[in-house]
Amino acid sequence: MDILAPLLGGLGLFMLGMALMTDGLKLAAGDALRSILGAWTRTRARGLVAGAFITAAVQSSSAVTVATIGFVNAGLLTLAQAIWVVFGSAIGTTMTGWLVSQVGLKIDWTALALPLIGIGTLAGLLLKGRARAAGAVQAVAGFGLFFLGIGLLQEAFSGLAPQVAAFELGDAGPLAILAFVLIGIVLTTLTQSSSAAIAIVLTASAGGALPLHLAAGAVIGANIGTTSTALLATIGATPAARRVAMAHVSFNATSALCALAILPVMLWLSHAVLDGTGILQETPARLAAFHTSFNLLGLLVIWPLAPRLTAWLSSLYRSEAEILARPEHLDANLAGAPSLALRALVLECWRLHTLSLELARMRLTAPASDKTKLDARQGALAELAAAIRRFLEQLSTETMTPETARALPDLVRAVQHAEDLALASGELASLRRPRTGEAVRPAWDKLDKAVDKALGRAGEADIFTDTQKSTEKAYQRLKNVLLEALAAGEVNVNAVDGSLALAQRLRRVAEAARDGRHRLEPWLEEGEIAEPADGDSEVAP
Repeated sequence: MDILAPLLGGLGLFMLGMALMTDGLKLAAGDALRSILGAWTRTRARGLVAGAFITAAVQSSSAVTVATIGFVNAGLLTLAQAIWVVFGSAIGTTMTGWLVSQVGLKIDWTALALPLIGIGTLAGLLLKGRARAAGAVQAVAGFGLFFLGIGLLQEAFSGLAPQVAAFELGDAGPLAILAFVLIGIVLTTLTQSSSAAIAIVLTASAGGALPLHLAAGAVIGANIGTTSTALLATIGATPAARRVAMAHVSFNATSALCALAILPVMLWLSHAVLDGTGILQETPARLAAFHTSFNLLGLLVIWPLAPRLTAWLSSLYRSEAEILARPEHLDANLAGAPSLALRALVLECWRLHTLSLELARMRLTAPASDKTKLDARQGALAELAAAIRRFLEQLSTETMTPETARALPDLVRAVQHAEDLALASGELASLRRPRTGEAVRPAWDKLDKAVDKALGRAGEADIFTDTQKSTEKAYQRLKNVLLEALAAGEVNVNAVDGSLALAQRLRRVAEAARDGRHRLEPWLEEGEIAEPADGDSEVAP
């Protein structure tokens, strides 16, 4: 009990100090960390340095990983950029070991920690209205609690050393190392902080309670266990978040396996790194050097494998929206073969058109509860349209055949019509059909049938029928009937306004569907690229 109280108290103070320090440093930095993540990740090396620097600054790889996931979800970072930030965060998090071994275990923690806590707390009360300054003094108080926790842990383990010595752990073999790897994993998972687990291991080794090779096994375990935070954060998360978390798992697992495979060599290397520095005989310093060196080794191993890792991660957790957004027929290698590129473009534009038709049909029939899902599909189609435009731009810079030159205007307009169709159908979700009475019902039915036909809901999805005249006629008929009913006092002004707004959107949906099909029709004949007949490519915008 004499040991348990300072052990639990020290761990609690350490974790509270880490939390205050991390939150305070993030608050004090303001938008600087966001700016670094957004601008310093264009290359592997810059992403790596950004991840390491920010993690070392805020003392939390979890915070950096969560921020990186947010950037990926927002489209500000690609997966290829994000994984290097994650790799860098694994390097930066080793700074905790150096902080504990070179500062936390060497100072008069009572003399330093208590004033820091007092100054930070009092200053925080005086600076409540200044967020960044308050964050800085909060970090100061966090440092104080951090050192206080380290001191209590050191005291607890120094009292435990004689009891542990009776177990003769120094002679333990490989199975004991694996057992301590598991202990490191469990400690990190329970505390949700690899920093806390490593602090426990380093203070235990400093107090003589833990031999170097077993402490090294626990450090490896802490490195593996820290991935549990990322994995827990991905429960119910987006595919992008899961991929970033898997990148974290992949790197830490690679580093851990390398360290275990050549553990004696890595311990010798940590010895060699510190030779001549005056801290060679200090076990915590050797463990800090070991933690850093095996993460650097993992980086060297995974560097050449990163492109394949990125491709593999991109194939995981694919959502329906991502599948829709990914072109099925376009390939940058086709740009050198104009006829093949044109055929691929026609097929992709047709795919976009049919998906937009499907979305419009779903909008007309799906319940309101499906809005989020349908909005995601609409976003995916916008991404697909952007990909088609990029390919069109690339193709337009190449030497074009006359056939390609004739097709491009139609394909550009087909993409625009598909986007207009998706947008117009999305506006239907906010409109409800007012009650207009039985006299107006036949006019509504005619407009509904015209829209159904334009969307291919009347059994003619594979046969192009020009629905422009029938749609316009049905719309004008409905408008006249509504105005007549208003004049006769059968419906009120609000019902007429709402009905006309809905009818206009339905007409726009039908026209966009018809115009898109009309643009593509000349280029779709029995799977071959057809020559457009004179005037076929002219359609009213």
